[in-house]
Amino acid sequence: MVMLKTKKNTQVNTPQQGFEKGMIHMGNFETMNLTAKVLDIEAGQNEVVLSEEEAKQLDLSLLDRVKVKYRNKEIVAIVNYSKYYVKPGEIELMAEVGQALGVKTGEKVVIQSTQRPKSLDYIRNKLDGQTLTKEEISAIIRDLMDEKLSNAELAAFITGVYTNEMDTEETTALTKAIYETGDKLEFEKGKIIVSEHSIGGVAGDRVSILLVPLLASLGITIPKTCTRAISSASGTADTMEVFCPVSLSIQDIKKVVKKTNGCLVWGGAVNMAVADDKLIKIRNPLRLDPKSLLLASILAKKKSEGATHVLLDIPIGRGTKILDVDKARELAQDFQSLGAKLGMKVEVLITDGSEPISMAIGPGLEAQEVLKVLKGGDGLLCEKTCLMAGRVLRMVRGTTQEEGYRIALHQMRSGKVYQKFKEIVAAQGGDPDITEKDIKISKITSDVVAETDGKVQHVDSKSISRVCRILGCPANKTVGMIIHVKTGDKVKKGQKLYTLYGTSKDKIGFALEQTKQFPVVEIEGIIIETV
Repeated sequence: MVMLKTKKNTQVNTPQQGFEKGMIHMGNFETMNLTAKVLDIEAGQNEVVLSEEEAKQLDLSLLDRVKVKYRNKEIVAIVNYSKYYVKPGEIELMAEVGQALGVKTGEKVVIQSTQRPKSLDYIRNKLDGQTLTKEEISAIIRDLMDEKLSNAELAAFITGVYTNEMDTEETTALTKAIYETGDKLEFEKGKIIVSEHSIGGVAGDRVSILLVPLLASLGITIPKTCTRAISSASGTADTMEVFCPVSLSIQDIKKVVKKTNGCLVWGGAVNMAVADDKLIKIRNPLRLDPKSLLLASILAKKKSEGATHVLLDIPIGRGTKILDVDKARELAQDFQSLGAKLGMKVEVLITDGSEPISMAIGPGLEAQEVLKVLKGGDGLLCEKTCLMAGRVLRMVRGTTQEEGYRIALHQMRSGKVYQKFKEIVAAQGGDPDITEKDIKISKITSDVVAETDGKVQHVDSKSISRVCRILGCPANKTVGMIIHVKTGDKVKKGQKLYTLYGTSKDKIGFALEQTKQFPVVEIEGIIIETV
């Protein structure tokens, strides 16, 4: 127990006795006993709001830190303060702080000023162009996980990495630090575990939903954690959720993989590489995607899946994240180099992403398209799936690319992939006998047609995603778009270019307004009209 003297130096108090009298000193730090008011507001970080008067008493500035203590729990939080809305003697706790401490409005908490994180100096060093050590990078990620860094400070870190890219050693240290922040899927030593990932940017790219059951049907273990859409019409997890639950625990994932050889689950539901999810929340609004953070983000999660062999897809072309083939090749080499340092064999396919892979866009429509391919349908989606499967078979079984492609195509047409898909759906808690007709799609539609004869010059994935999100994708799985033409097609006046599916005519009307600024289909510069 810490023994404290009052200002008159005539009485010895315990800490709690001191709190009841107001502010006391503990070491070099001021401490206060305040009444909590828990807000039903998530700040995205541990944050508290003090009265301006008491913030000054504690010599606290905006974004300084305090320890908040309740019973046997304590947490470090970012400081904000208000001159009018918080009364002296009170403290407002954002939802994250209240939940972490288990405190309720009206109960007493103890706050104590604390030192600024040392990691802030390392962030400043990166902004100044310095190279960070493994220990410094670990400290930043550790403080991120302990909620000791504000969103503004994390944004500064991301900006520093964007303007002063990390070298190979820094990127390796960052990947390992992120990997250590979450749970891992572990398999028997020496077992080949395959993972696959696309850096995205192509509308309708649901290859993963086909590739996982294809490889699993060939006896290859492939535990796939998927993402939800951030800026696109649908992510792999959003479309897979039409068939079955995708929010599984680590234990349930292991059961599904043991039973079927594969899974398709939402990575956000499990605590894998948690630090990466926190960084992504900051990166997305900034539209900053530094190469080293991209590398670390993807490979930390692949490592967490237990992967020994990783196939990455880098689509290039207009509308994708990577426009230049030389940049794609450079990125591919970086992935392979980093993968080797992490003990994973990484291969990369550079693919044409200049137009959509599937003509159906939106969770429900994409799910229907997946079923069509599984039941023997052809097209770009089937072609790309078999191409990627052929590369995986070359990696793990030593077949040629051509032989691997033939094996994959035969497996698709034999019905074995469809059967394996049904097994995975059932193991994840879904209905394995779901049909295209069972998938609900909105009946409110609008066709967009060509005003005159012409030739399709481009079908834009970015515009497709923008329009579909206005329609309600991916939250509403019944809406989206079906595209009726592809690049190079000749069209006649009045011919349908694409059909929009929405929840109301007003919603569709707003989406159509956006197509004037962001054309979905470009036809030799001609104007399109709606009917």
